[in-house]
Amino acid sequence: MPPPSPHGPVPDAYGATKQQATRNMAVFIKDLAEDGVAVVSFAPAATSYRGEGRWAYVILTDDERRLEIRMPGHPLGEVRGGWTTIHVDGRPWYWDTALEKCRLPD
Repeated sequence: MPPPSPHGPVPDAYGATKQQATRNMAVFIKDLAEDGVAVVSFAPAATSYRGEGRWAYVILTDDERRLEIRMPGHPLGEVRGGWTTIHVDGRPWYWDTALEKCRLPD
C-alpha cells in the first residue's frame, strides 16, 4: 500500500496516535520558543480529532495570538522529515515552514 499524501488524511493504519501527536506538540512548542515565539498555553481544540491522523491543539502566544495546530500522530522523525504536514490554521506546511507561519510577520 502506498504511503498517504503528505497533505491529506493520515490514516490510523499508518500508526498515528494522539499520544504521539501530543509529544510532537511539546517539541513543536520548544522549537517555537527557540524561534522567539512564547507559547503560554496549549490544549486540545474543541474538535480535536476528525479521523484524519492529526489531532488539533490551540496554542496561545504571549502576544495574544490564538493558533490552531493539527499535529500528525506519527513519530517525530517522520513529521520533521517531511513525511506528512502540520496544519496551521487550516493550511498544510512542513515542520520548518509551520514554525515560520507561527511567527509574527516582520
